[in-house]
Amino acid sequence: MDQLYQALLEVRLVLGEADRWVWKAGGLQTFSVSSAYSLLRRDGEVVFSPTYSKLWSCKAVPSALVTAWRVLENKIATRANLERRGVLVGNPLCCLCGKEEESYRHLFFDCRFAWRVWCLCLEWLGVAFVSHIDPVLNFAQFRMCQSSKSVNEVWHTIWVGVVGEIWTHRNFIIFNRGVVDASEVCARMQAKVWSWINARSRSALFPFSSWCMVPLECMRMVV
Repeated sequence: MDQLYQALLEVRLVLGEADRWVWKAGGLQTFSVSSAYSLLRRDGEVVFSPTYSKLWSCKAVPSALVTAWRVLENKIATRANLERRGVLVGNPLCCLCGKEEESYRHLFFDCRFAWRVWCLCLEWLGVAFVSHIDPVLNFAQFRMCQSSKSVNEVWHTIWVGVVGEIWTHRNFIIFNRGVVDASEVCARMQAKVWSWINARSRSALFPFSSWCMVPLECMRMVV
């Protein structure tokens, strides 16, 4: 009550002036998402993560970006996460390899099936490097050094495509009794990423056949 009384003492009523709503968290007294986010964080500052700024700049569709964000934040509905939320899933093992618990790190980066998908992807790109099983670090290292920002946006878009297709294939195995096929996952990723880039970049005039044969050359055409 004392706090309410003190707050009311600060209110100044002006004769003839109509009441109006004022958003006090914003400098211009108008609502904005950034000021609301600052208020919720309770520190007065919006902290932007370089990882997520790179993710949101990818050329993928919003649904794919949200799936990738859920993977990075460990908010994807893996069997391990479902069990932690009290959901009975029966068999906790990964449906793609049947060897280990289906955690987010295992499913997307440590599972032998996922490892095969990433190997096919890197083979297609003509590169080789040791990948980290931590999603954030894996995303950060999935880039081409000394390349332009637009080229690395395509690399990160490919990363989004890979994790999205692994998740789609996992659901296909569970709900449709599909067959595990790493080559199919890689092929579907190639097609989706090509369609995203063509839809969001006017300079992407290369055909799908060129994208499959010489992806690095095609990346340099994307602005």
